[in-house]
Amino acid sequence: MKICVADDEKEVRESIIHKLRALYPLDEIYDVEFGRKALQQIAMVNPDLVFLDIRMPEMDGLDILRSMKQTKPSIQAAILSGYDDFEYARKSLHIGAIDYLLKPADREELRAVVDKVKAETDKAFRKEMDIHLGKLSAQYVFIDSLRYFNTSLWFDERREKTVLFGRFGELSEQLGQAPKDTVFTFSVNQDYEGAVVARRPEHRGPFFQLMEHFVPAVLEGMDKWESERFFGRPPEGRGNSETRRKAVRQAAQLRHKMLSSARTGSFPNLEQSLNSWLDCLYSLDLSMLRKECVNLMASLDEGLAGGGEVIVLEEEKIHYWSQWVGKHRTWDELSGKIRKFVLDGVRALMQPESESQANTGWFRQALHMVDTSTDPNLSLELVAEAVGVHSVTLSRIFKQQTGMNFVRYLVRNRLRLAQSLLLKSEKKINDIAEEVGYVDYRYFRSLFKKEFGMTPSEYRRRNGIAPAGDEAD
Repeated sequence: MKICVADDEKEVRESIIHKLRALYPLDEIYDVEFGRKALQQIAMVNPDLVFLDIRMPEMDGLDILRSMKQTKPSIQAAILSGYDDFEYARKSLHIGAIDYLLKPADREELRAVVDKVKAETDKAFRKEMDIHLGKLSAQYVFIDSLRYFNTSLWFDERREKTVLFGRFGELSEQLGQAPKDTVFTFSVNQDYEGAVVARRPEHRGPFFQLMEHFVPAVLEGMDKWESERFFGRPPEGRGNSETRRKAVRQAAQLRHKMLSSARTGSFPNLEQSLNSWLDCLYSLDLSMLRKECVNLMASLDEGLAGGGEVIVLEEEKIHYWSQWVGKHRTWDELSGKIRKFVLDGVRALMQPESESQANTGWFRQALHMVDTSTDPNLSLELVAEAVGVHSVTLSRIFKQQTGMNFVRYLVRNRLRLAQSLLLKSEKKINDIAEEVGYVDYRYFRSLFKKEFGMTPSEYRRRNGIAPAGDEAD
């Protein structure tokens, strides 16, 4: 945070600056002297807060305050005066001052003003960030565990900021416990850490100045960091844009061939198309590759579970398979898992006895497991493994026996558990969302409203329970 002190008495300025530096050693405190020079230096520093003496030569505190509010209304100001004059106080507050202090201001009075500005800055940052996190959530990028350090940097659009990423613990250690050049740190998909910091020459990550460029910078930085981990090298050199566009079109065609071969049980054609599809994907960048993998898995899940010729992929299914794909950290791991899922799944469906197994006890066991589990990590694979069948077989029988696919059934049960927790516990809605399997509260709120016609906090209010203050409808 940047603070300026303007007063025509040098001893007074130095006293206030000394107190502020003792209270806030990581903040930047500037002596801007007084009068017109003070106004010029305030414009150069672009502070978050200014302490202004009300009576100064050339320009008094009220004149400087008026000029500041015209050119930079976001700068907060507190007026200092040696006169207990209500008229001065009234005028300063009317112009836009946040407080009026009598000299000599003690540490606690200064602390109260600074903490008030910090709290308002954090609040404005949270409101601004909520918009950006919603945009990331729509692309299945879930940011949580935010820790604020110097949010005033966020609003300083003259300072370049860099988005950094790293493994849990490593990045935090690199930045230190309370770095003044760090805006905030966060968790990405509960997988690794990220941070927004003031840019330095050695930073390689994407940078931005304007707030609206934050989301593109995050996506660019994620793609680069995850690509190095996924492919074992940076994303550069994986073909030009035209090559990637052709690969995307070819991958989509091969995906349709695979689905057709899987439905007809043409195993040799399926395996040939799958091999070509995997080769094709390797030329894509990571975000495109993952998107294509999600489309394949969701299409196969829906199509092999008994879907019609026209497959409609619901948002819930896309979200589920996005999480599944994202859990695989390397290309070898993901491609091997997809190969096994596709080939073993079709083999299972080609066995005549697979569907008659529903008359044994395994399906009732699977249904009971989903109905009674409170494990937020419960998945199609875990349940299928527990009852000893392939995931495709389980998904198909689920559709036949319940009229809905496994993912929809799982989501419905999670939301009903959340519904119960909202009424029976005093937990924050964010915590309940995570407890039932949703890291991203925004996505959870969207699902809940779609299912029950109201947001979680509205649901609590309609049942006579005051919201915990963690949701803005």
